[in-house]
Amino acid sequence: MVNSRRPVSSTASLAERLAHAGWTQVVRVSELGPCWEWGGNRTPKGYGQCSVGHRRTRGAHRVSYEVNIGPLVPGMVVCHRCDNPPCINPAHLFQGTHSDNFRDMQAKGRQNYASGQRHGIAKLTDEQVHAIRELAAGGIRYGELALLYGVTSSNIGKIVRGRSRAA
Repeated sequence: MVNSRRPVSSTASLAERLAHAGWTQVVRVSELGPCWEWGGNRTPKGYGQCSVGHRRTRGAHRVSYEVNIGPLVPGMVVCHRCDNPPCINPAHLFQGTHSDNFRDMQAKGRQNYASGQRHGIAKLTDEQVHAIRELAAGGIRYGELALLYGVTSSNIGKIVRGRSRAA
């Protein structure tokens, strides 16, 4: 039985650190086989963390990749085929660039970032954006619209040309 309450030795190897926290097998994507979900500490986004060296924390999926597959090429990241952040199953991990990881996310429809009026810095509602486009098409000047809506005329121009807020 794994004892994750007792700290792992500071001289433990990467493989020993992985074994210390243990994992649970969970089927997330049946065609890939079971995920091995990290049983130790996790980040707020769910990625496993393990201590390596002098207070240095690393992603458990990265450590698993290095222990089971080999070293990472500098500048590369470890991506998940299963899209399960706590998974450390080496069969579910692959090496890629940040761009590869982003394209993989897009291809799988996992963009969960806020857009439009849901974005944290949005100053206008979707209805206001629609109204701005209609008013500009009707001949109201960008400067007047900027004063009316409390944004810059440059922002109004971007909205009207569709370069900002495709609402």
